[in-house]
Amino acid sequence: MRSFYTLLLVSLTILACKKSDTLSPETLTGTWIEVTARQDTLLFNLDHMGASLPASLIVKRGTERNSSGYLLPKIGSGIYLYELQGERIFVRNLLSSSSLGADYAIEQQGDILKVENFFELGFRQSPTATRTFKRQ
Repeated sequence: MRSFYTLLLVSLTILACKKSDTLSPETLTGTWIEVTARQDTLLFNLDHMGASLPASLIVKRGTERNSSGYLLPKIGSGIYLYELQGERIFVRNLLSSSSLGADYAIEQQGDILKVENFFELGFRQSPTATRTFKRQ
């Protein structure tokens, strides 16, 4: 009886330690919405109309008024090129005058995606936190 409980405990431990899904452009393709405030949206491999656009990442963060009163996209919004490098994502902002990019941690578990927040403070800044997104 004791060996049964030991086997059960080992089995449950293995199941509880589920590794994240293997990242690929195919598993990321689609729309992901941030789960807490629901204000940030990531579109992987799609343009703004939903057509296929390989190796692209569109970050939608909403809008805000600047000091002159104009309604503009929030900092970090825009179009990025991305490349997966294991458990990291290398991104390059296409709207920036800089051609440099940076890599950030990324993890997918089913319909949940965790990404270091590269877009909140502006491009090429240290991430402030890890954001959680849910596939839509």
